[in-house]
Amino acid sequence: MTVLTITPEAWYIAGISPCVVFAILVLLVLVLVGFGYIAKRSKSHQPDGIKAPALAPGKHADAADGDDLVVVATAIYLYLNSAHDEESGVLTIKNTQSSNWHAVLNPRF
Repeated sequence: MTVLTITPEAWYIAGISPCVVFAILVLLVLVLVGFGYIAKRSKSHQPDGIKAPALAPGKHADAADGDDLVVVATAIYLYLNSAHDEESGVLTIKNTQSSNWHAVLNPRF
């Protein structure tokens, strides 16, 4: 039987490995923060030609027609009623003789 010894090279590898992983994670966070900064900065500078779509005269953004409300209410009703299925609530466990699946891995049993 070979006795495992801890050599200085093993200590170097054990010390360098977490440092490399930590450095990669820090680099990833910095890249993602940079992308967020760039996206936020570019969003505030829209070209002058792009404008918000205008509403029809006499319409408010919060106003909805009766037909629209009926469609939304019907969709919510159908979704909530079809999301649940009926279950019996009975759990059946049939216990047979214990299997010796671990006997292959450990011959002492």
